[in-house]
Amino acid sequence: MTRHDMILKWVAYGLALLAITILNYYVLGPLPIALPLLLPMAAVAVGTLEGSRFGAGFGLAAGLVMSAVEHSSLFLIPLLSAIGFLCGLLTQYVLRRDLVGHLPCAVIVMLLWEVCQGGYHLLRHTAPLAQLIRVALPEMLWTLLFSLPVYWIARFCCLHYGRIYHE
Repeated sequence: MTRHDMILKWVAYGLALLAITILNYYVLGPLPIALPLLLPMAAVAVGTLEGSRFGAGFGLAAGLVMSAVEHSSLFLIPLLSAIGFLCGLLTQYVLRRDLVGHLPCAVIVMLLWEVCQGGYHLLRHTAPLAQLIRVALPEMLWTLLFSLPVYWIARFCCLHYGRIYHE
């Protein structure tokens, strides 16, 4: 892949990241539904389709955007980078590099995400378990539902701008 092709691929994924961010925070954010976590799902999708190194780079960018938009911890940057990297490794050696491989990765990431968030709030005694489950379950379901359009956006970039890895 030439340098020009690589730049076009990064620009395409950058525009996809921008579109997913706008969809997540400015279109779905004001709606009376649980806010889905589309940027972690984007890191999962790119890691699944492009491999571990590109997934880690995209996850780094997604974590930077997510921490900036949510005004939250900078821990999201290495976390989303690790998510993209690990999903890329998982699909490289265990799962398929398509929707069939994306779905188990998305479910695993969302389960771990919700368990960690719920565990954090349980340990700090900020909310009871029943209330945490009432919040986590709709958030997880909406995220998994919207992970499909996120996957198709990443797949469009992958197919139209060539994969980086060589099998």
